[in-house]
Amino acid sequence: AGARAWSRMVSGAGPVRDVALFGAGRVGTAIARVLLDKGIGVRLIEHDAARAQAAAAALDRARVYHASGLDPEFLRRERIGAAGAAVLAGGDDSRNLHAAVLAKVHGVGMTLTVLDDPAAAEVFEAAGVDVTIDPGDETAEKMARFTFDRRTRQLAMLEDDRFEVLDITVRPDSRFAHRPVDTLPGAGVGALVRDGEVVFPDGSDPLLPGDRVIVLTEPEHVLALERDL
Repeated sequence: AGARAWSRMVSGAGPVRDVALFGAGRVGTAIARVLLDKGIGVRLIEHDAARAQAAAAALDRARVYHASGLDPEFLRRERIGAAGAAVLAGGDDSRNLHAAVLAKVHGVGMTLTVLDDPAAAEVFEAAGVDVTIDPGDETAEKMARFTFDRRTRQLAMLEDDRFEVLDITVRPDSRFAHRPVDTLPGAGVGALVRDGEVVFPDGSDPLLPGDRVIVLTEPEHVLALERDL
């Protein structure tokens, strides 16, 4: 579960607000959309002119560059090293490896690569790439969700990934703060962790800011739960 591993590493250093994303193909564009929807800045680098143009038209909130991630001068000029993280989704493992190492050299602290060939994972890890993702195992939405929402931890996947058990912390400004547990849609609340104590609520117990809510839900409800809590 590469996305969740990266989530744990990123959350220890603070939230990521700016991502350098290499590759504007299907996977890269999907990741960009999710990150932008979560308010995270995206700088999208694509060496193919037609893909870069299409991405710029489709992703109006992203900064899209027709450039090579293998060009050290471009990386210096655009201060790519200042990004909080780099995601390599170019679809070519050799180029992704080269770009990941260059991103590290220029100062990016965290790198994630979407593999074309899962067998290449050991090579990337030996080269210092922090996390490798097999796109057959993780969707772009899961990658972004578990990487960039610091309040959410996935505890388990159940019934062949039909259900997820999550641990989400209630924000002070959540619209469900101080409302009964049973008003939370799309989720079954199994327990609350409040002031270090485990509480097994009934439907009328309120959700309080700072509560850790242990919920069982279906994957399609996770983003809404994160937004609401």
